[in-house]
Amino acid sequence: MKFIKLSVLALAFFSLLSCNQEQSLQEYYIDSKENDDFIMLDVPTSLIAPASEKLSADQQKVVESVKKINLLAYSLKDTSFYNTETAKLKTILQNDDYDELMKVGNTEQRMRIFIKGDEDAIDEVVVFAQDENKGFLVARVLGDNMNVADMVRFAETMDTSSATLNTGSFEGIMDVFK
Repeated sequence: MKFIKLSVLALAFFSLLSCNQEQSLQEYYIDSKENDDFIMLDVPTSLIAPASEKLSADQQKVVESVKKINLLAYSLKDTSFYNTETAKLKTILQNDDYDELMKVGNTEQRMRIFIKGDEDAIDEVVVFAQDENKGFLVARVLGDNMNVADMVRFAETMDTSSATLNTGSFEGIMDVFK
């Protein structure tokens, strides 16, 4: 009986040790929501997508694969806080099953794009943009079975003259990079 108790205790102990203690990007968003230094916005695709009657069937399929976009921005007020938070985000993105798709920029302005999921079944795209003088922005594009080609087509769809964007919905969030 004593052996069974010790075995159960050891199993419970090792189960606790094996739990992932690292913060996920979702947890980072939740924690940041409580901080007034951050600007947070959840954007449904219906708000940013052009009217469906103006889209081809392929474009409509791409738009439907994107469910929503989460934006989190920090306008630079405190360099120490900025450095701490960007270090946290870099750690999360390196450790949380994200694959880096692209990196562009220079020493003052950088942008990195990450994906989570298989190449042809992407569940999440993360854009992490930093500006040493203005702050940072993290955008999460969440969807079902997205792929890289679809993301390019989605961007092109948003860039067409038929795409209309209600910019009033984004007041405040873009001030981070002014």
